[in-house]
Amino acid sequence: MSRGLALISCLAGGLLVAAALHAQTVTWQSADEAGQGQTPVMPVHQEPHHRQLFQYGPMRIIDLQIPPGDMSWFHTHEWPVFYLTVADSQTRTQILGEEWGARGRGAGAGAAGRGAPPAGAAPAGAPPAGGPPPGAARAAAPPAPGGAAPRAGGPPRFRPRLFSDLSYAERAVTHRIHNNGTGLYRALGVINETQGGDESVTEEAAGFIGKAEMTNRWFRIHRVALAPGEKATHQHKAPVVVLQDSAGKGVASGPMAFELAEPGSWAFFDSGARHEIANSGAERLEVIEVEIRRK
Repeated sequence: MSRGLALISCLAGGLLVAAALHAQTVTWQSADEAGQGQTPVMPVHQEPHHRQLFQYGPMRIIDLQIPPGDMSWFHTHEWPVFYLTVADSQTRTQILGEEWGARGRGAGAGAAGRGAPPAGAAPAGAPPAGGPPPGAARAAAPPAPGGAAPRAGGPPRFRPRLFSDLSYAERAVTHRIHNNGTGLYRALGVINETQGGDESVTEEAAGFIGKAEMTNRWFRIHRVALAPGEKATHQHKAPVVVLQDSAGKGVASGPMAFELAEPGSWAFFDSGARHEIANSGAERLEVIEVEIRRK
């Protein structure tokens, strides 16, 4: 082969390689104000504001954080999710193909239509006046540490909120969330990518003591409150995620040890794993155990 033909062959090969690499490159493009033009539309656990902290089989833990003025990308929910809201702010939601604030199933963590409240509306730390989005189940907010009374001369103290959105099991929803408030919006999410479990299994059979704060086909939520120095030992039939729901310090230990240092701290224990939750601080510690129900 002549030197010229060899050069042409090399150039052609290089162009083919470059074209193949270009074809594999994802073009990232955010949506405009109307919600058009985003590329790609990703599952919730790949959206940059929904950072995946942990995955074990069909269970994921995500940490949703949206600073004031910021906006998530459009992302798709296909499975039920439980949320613990640990920092609140005014938000609004846009479902793909709809107007901002249009209510519909699967409004998710940034409840649709929350926007800036009208005069006399509840403060940012309170549940939306219209309640949770359709398909969502909400548990009563726990008492604020030290009592539920508002601070003198100031707004009511924010209380972490528990709710789950089950509508995604019936229909996938693609939306984005805009934090149009003045504070950080943060929620820890637990996703159950199964068809759920047997709802006839009792608390005692599942390894819990007392009445659940919330229960449905995908999640069962129990609260553990510990005084300074107190400990609780548990063993459950299904995997559990431990989420810190108050100020304080503690340790959740079993096959692995997890430090509990602030609201939103988490731990995970597989089915059958005996574990201990200990309050190592000087104030009352509250955690919730989220049972990942599955058959």
